[in-house]
Amino acid sequence: MFQRGKMKLSFKVTGLPPKKDGANSMWRKGSEFERLKNLRIAAVQAMGGRSPATSMIHLCLRLYAAPENGDLDNFITGICDGLMAAHPRTPIDIEFWSGLPELAQPNRSICYTDDKLISKITAERLTSDAYDQHYEVELEW
Repeated sequence: MFQRGKMKLSFKVTGLPPKKDGANSMWRKGSEFERLKNLRIAAVQAMGGRSPATSMIHLCLRLYAAPENGDLDNFITGICDGLMAAHPRTPIDIEFWSGLPELAQPNRSICYTDDKLISKITAERLTSDAYDQHYEVELEW
């Protein structure tokens, strides 16, 4: 149940979420570039200029994609990491990020400054055909 005075934010993104798996940074993995961009642009739009959260957060994910597209836990981690700034020591290809809004740049936190603030995650994968893959993210703080 949502309490009065709490912030609730939701957005939908077409396609698959960014996926974090293995030792390589998703910020440098070509297969994740467009997914990260799509996530960050949708989040910036949903935030509407608000500052990132500084209190505990509940994240809810509904993923509409077939299981063969990847493990749900890897998508959850990709979203959690993708909504905050990339680690300062992560080499970022600036050319790839040119043209994106300033607030969506990888050096900017969007929804929170650190995913340590996430205290609860609810996630589910729902069936979808290959032409309607998308996901919905809700954040409450």
